[in-house]
Amino acid sequence: MTIHTPTLLIISLAINLMAALLMLFIHRLKPGRGNFLLWSLSAFLFSFSILLLCLGSMTGYVALGLFWGGFTSLICVLLLLAGFYALYDKPLDTRSVRGFVALFLLSYLVLASQFDVRLVLALIESVIYLWCACLIFSLSQTQKRVLHTVSFIYLIHFVILLSQGIALLAQAFGPDQHAKQWLLDTIFFMHMVLTIGSVLLLPLVAYVQTEQELLALSERDPLTGVLNRRGLFKLGERHCASQPDGVLCVAVLDIDHFKQVNDKFGHGCGDHVIRFVAQTLMAEMRKDDLVGRIGGEEFAIIMRGVNGRDAFSICDRIRSQIALGASQGRCLPCDAVTVSLGGVCAHGEVDLAQLLSRADEAMYRVKLAGRNGVFFQPETEPLRLVESGEG
Repeated sequence: MTIHTPTLLIISLAINLMAALLMLFIHRLKPGRGNFLLWSLSAFLFSFSILLLCLGSMTGYVALGLFWGGFTSLICVLLLLAGFYALYDKPLDTRSVRGFVALFLLSYLVLASQFDVRLVLALIESVIYLWCACLIFSLSQTQKRVLHTVSFIYLIHFVILLSQGIALLAQAFGPDQHAKQWLLDTIFFMHMVLTIGSVLLLPLVAYVQTEQELLALSERDPLTGVLNRRGLFKLGERHCASQPDGVLCVAVLDIDHFKQVNDKFGHGCGDHVIRFVAQTLMAEMRKDDLVGRIGGEEFAIIMRGVNGRDAFSICDRIRSQIALGASQGRCLPCDAVTVSLGGVCAHGEVDLAQLLSRADEAMYRVKLAGRNGVFFQPETEPLRLVESGEG
């Protein structure tokens, strides 16, 4: 396999420069997205490292060009990693990050002056690409598959660079130091192709992340962070479809005397009460349960795989925890927040809108019975009072 290295370097240089200019342009349009600036700098530096390699080769200072070109390439990979941290708004411990960066750069300067630059660079960069792969995978568990694909590409990059390091070691200590050259040429080719592919994928990664943020905004209540009506129905219908033979329980919660809270303490306090109730709901619900805000002071809960008695117990625990938390001062200045809950359970195929309507009717029966209580019924049975607290 014959690889024309100068042609490959020129192609890589051109693509990286175009990508750097594109991401710099995007950063100017959206200056709040710091990841594009970091990625643009990374692409520019990678182009500069290629120029250093070419200049070293043309002027006869091959070792010098390789040394500083490798150093610049290492910085560009670190900037690539920093861009992913910025994209996901992942907090960084500045002191530890500076320590890691200094360790990588110092290790390169010391080791590359004693051993083969290509070997040192391959091993250090392989560690950083593995770091990138793990970071993207860990932060993209709820994202689209394209991010898992990007993580996989960086994992391949790690394997390629590690293979390059192993091949260089084998060449250095083998009986014939030129026997493995074809393998090194192949690995170098794959490394350059993956680098080009990685650069081209960066805008796609940012696009997917932005799309997820917009989707979250459209399906989440901005005040509480729980699902809004649209998000609740979207995920709730999936719950209904995925459990045709199981039990689905739906409950509706309404904050008692909420209008009086707004009138007495103001809407700011009213918002605080809503957030407090939402936080208690999220703390008490199971991982797979759905919680949504479907009205001003009204919430809905969707539970799978529980019978009516267990669903009632969960709702009554929520009711008591909200009352207890308010009495303990977790919702000042309102120290007497109570809620009313009504629910219904159904087997087999169900209509979510109908269940919510019946749960809403059950909740209003709690209101009529004195508030601060829970009504629950199976879908096939007539509505009946299960339990009511003191109003």
